[in-house]
Amino acid sequence: MITEPLWGVATTSPYGHDGRSQTLEEVIIRHGGEAQASRDAFVALSRANKNLVLAFLNSLVLFPP
Repeated sequence: MITEPLWGVATTSPYGHDGRSQTLEEVIIRHGGEAQASRDAFVALSRANKNLVLAFLNSLVLFPP
């Protein structure tokens, strides 16, 4: 399965292949397989650094307001 590109990710919820994740943090945490190392690295971040990653992802909109 090919993961969708991140461009516009902030405007495409719900997330995941099945739409079960309502937030970007939820979908990151649900990853495994080839993305397990990235998921684990995200989980190991401090809350402040997680917020920075999430802020960046939330800035990736197709049509900014």
